[in-house]
Amino acid sequence: MKISIRERLKPFSHTPGAGCLIPGTCWEIEAFPALVRLGKKYEIALHVTGPVKDFTLEQDLEKNYVSVFGKAQEGFYRLQFQGKEGGIEVTAVKAPKLFLVNGSPLLANEKLFFADEEVDFFLPKICERLSLGVSKAQDWDLVLRRFDLKEILPVLYCLGQKLPYLKPQPLCGTGKLLEEGNLESFCRAAFSKLLVPRFIDDQHQGLALPGIAAGNPCFLLQEAASRIRSLFFCQENSRISLLPACSFDAGRMTKIQANGIGEIDIEWASRTLRRAVLRASFTGEAILDLPKGLRSFRVRTSPSQRGDRHQGGTPLMMESGKTYFFDRFHK
Repeated sequence: MKISIRERLKPFSHTPGAGCLIPGTCWEIEAFPALVRLGKKYEIALHVTGPVKDFTLEQDLEKNYVSVFGKAQEGFYRLQFQGKEGGIEVTAVKAPKLFLVNGSPLLANEKLFFADEEVDFFLPKICERLSLGVSKAQDWDLVLRRFDLKEILPVLYCLGQKLPYLKPQPLCGTGKLLEEGNLESFCRAAFSKLLVPRFIDDQHQGLALPGIAAGNPCFLLQEAASRIRSLFFCQENSRISLLPACSFDAGRMTKIQANGIGEIDIEWASRTLRRAVLRASFTGEAILDLPKGLRSFRVRTSPSQRGDRHQGGTPLMMESGKTYFFDRFHK
């Protein structure tokens, strides 16, 4: 009885000038076929002869780097940008013989390092995963055209966990939409390119009133991730709630870190909780609150057991190191 998510989060764009954040940092990378900008400080000129075919910027949230690649007249090239402590590392994963970066030759597997004290870096050891039942190609230009939150929120939730911690700050500008709980309008107004956060809706969509931009816009990502999580999971000490405010018909969420309790995976369909797996990290009692309308569930410590019924909202004894399987949720 394993709950897993197959989708791999690798949003991409073929549009020259596409941009995204480098995972683990608050630095934006903006890419063109023959030029790459890192933040507001560095430009990397690629001496290639166009037209460049199949130009792509890809944000790999599985391996936590950004790739820029294409096929110029000199041959196929691929650069990889990865956040590190104290800077950004650039690797020429693939480079033709005449590949020049800022006028200097760069061969395949050679690296450049842009040291900068302003680069704060953090990646979590465990990243919680969300799937809302959509597995279409993550071509972000098409994603924005469809604008289905079931496609956008899993990427937003993952990216929001892969940032250096930012101290709480007032939600201003486009952040007001998040404060109001309007997720769709927030996602339309608060981001450009591949989820690059902004306080001001410079596309003038009529969604957010002009306001004073103050603070770090990446806080919008951090706060959005927290609010997305609260739709599917909440915890208060040893009391946990599953799907407390979920409005999506079906989905899965895995590797949920319940502090002091363990790790949880959940699955739901037809707006009803179907399965949950809890890997306990403590010995003691915990309380599991069920979604509205459900009152009891079956508990097992092995998929081969018949199990026992347990009432939601009542203490459940757990033992550290054991895995608990919950299913057959009844009204």
